[in-house]
Amino acid sequence: MNRPQSDHDYHLRHRCSPQWRPFLGALSQELNSRIEAEQARALMRRLGAAMARSAPLPALELLPDLEAAMNRVWSDMHWGWVELNDTDEALRIVHHCAPIEAAFGTGSRAWSPAVLEGAYEQWLRAAGAGDRLRVQQIAIDSTSIEPLYVFALAA
Repeated sequence: MNRPQSDHDYHLRHRCSPQWRPFLGALSQELNSRIEAEQARALMRRLGAAMARSAPLPALELLPDLEAAMNRVWSDMHWGWVELNDTDEALRIVHHCAPIEAAFGTGSRAWSPAVLEGAYEQWLRAAGAGDRLRVQQIAIDSTSIEPLYVFALAA
C-alpha cells in the first residue's frame, strides 16, 4: 500500500469497496461532464427515494424511534448514522460517516448528497410528514475525517 497523504485520505480510500470504486468513479465523471449539477441532484434524489422504498421503516410515532429505525438501515448498509433534532423551524437531519465522497469523489459534492435527501424525504413522508414538506441540504462540514451532511425538513 502506498502511504496515504493524510488520515482523511486513508479513511476515504477505505470507505468504498475497491470492487465499486472504478465504476462509481467513472459514473461520477460521466455525470459531472454530461449533465448539469441540478439534473444530477434530481437523479440522486430519485435514487435515494427508491433506496428508502426498498427499505421501508415500521410505523413509528416518536422521533427517537424513527431515528433508531433509520440507523438500523444505515448500519446494515455501512452508510454511517443519523441524528434527528426537532427545532422550532424544522426537523434537522445530521448524517455522519456516509461513504458518498469516498465513492464519488470530492467533485461530486454539488450533487451526490441528494441521495440522502431523497431517502430521508421518502421515509419522513411515509411516517406522516406530508407532501408539502421537503428535505433540503443546508450544509456540508468537511472539516472532519469524513464530510458531515446537514439537512432540514421544512416547508
